Amino acid sequence: MNTIAKNAVNRLLIVAICLLTACEIPTHVRIAGAANPIFVLSGSGRLACFVIYAADYAEKAESPRDENVALWKISAKEGNLNGRLWRLKRIVYGVVPEGYVQLKPQVGSYPPPLEGGKKYFFEVDTANAPGATGYVEIRRSQAVLTDGSYPCFGGEGKKWVRVPCPP
Repeated sequence: MNTIAKNAVNRLLIVAICLLTACEIPTHVRIAGAANPIFVLSGSGRLACFVIYAADYAEKAESPRDENVALWKISAKEGNLNGRLWRLKRIVYGVVPEGYVQLKPQVGSYPPPLEGGKKYFFEVDTANAPGATGYVEIRRSQAVLTDGSYPCFGGEGKKWVRVPCPP
């Protein structure tokens, strides 16, 4: 191989490595477990916060991320940038992982069990990559991903108001 070809191959290799290492991999969630779901996470972001909302979130939420309807919320202890999604491969509902603190319900309390046949909205907030949202449902004592409706909000001054969702 001549020098020009070697240089071209080396440059292409350097560009490929730069592109592969600089890419943000969106967060992906799989569900495992029975009535107590296990959220299996993948992606390149750092886990900042994880929240599961009540089954009536879509009807009762008064703002995006309305903590009044949150059942369980955990957050990175040292701020949003310290949680590592790629190290934290799974979150068991109600079990606070090392490096995180429980914000809802109050520390020391266990969140209510998820009831069969109801859909629960969850949100995975990450830094340095897109997070994920979805719904989990308990069907025949198994946790499964499912579809659900999302409320839509618009700002009116300093207050959130419900607006029709786009088609």
